Amino acid sequence: MAMLRRLCGNTHDADDVFQDVAARVWRNIGSRPRLKSPRAWLMTVAYRQFLDHRARRPIHASLSDHDSHARDWSVVDPLTLAERSDEVGRLDQAVKELPEILRSVIVLHYSGGLSIRETAKAIGISAGTVKSRLNSGLEHLRRRLS
Repeated sequence: MAMLRRLCGNTHDADDVFQDVAARVWRNIGSRPRLKSPRAWLMTVAYRQFLDHRARRPIHASLSDHDSHARDWSVVDPLTLAERSDEVGRLDQAVKELPEILRSVIVLHYSGGLSIRETAKAIGISAGTVKSRLNSGLEHLRRRLS
């Protein structure tokens, strides 16, 4: 869900895509081949479903739509929670502002947890291109957040 929220830019569209992914996985779970990395397969299905969803209707990002599911509720200090919330909000906004070709690679690799090779396969580009886009995306984020 975190990966989809970052790709979509809002929780509503991410929920729609997630439901489509769950239905697709459920329908095809018996026919899928034995996988080396089920996580990579699932993230690839989710990414491709995101692309299908985006092609059917535009996705509207909400600036106030923060990733509340990723909060660390073990921290009870209000100041620390406020600082983390602000940092997460700034990072999410910076990721939303990345060009699509950079954002997809950043989100699949870091939020989705895919390796460089798995990210390349999911998007349909070479591993070298993934490395280049990761580097460029991180540089954009550093400049934006500094």
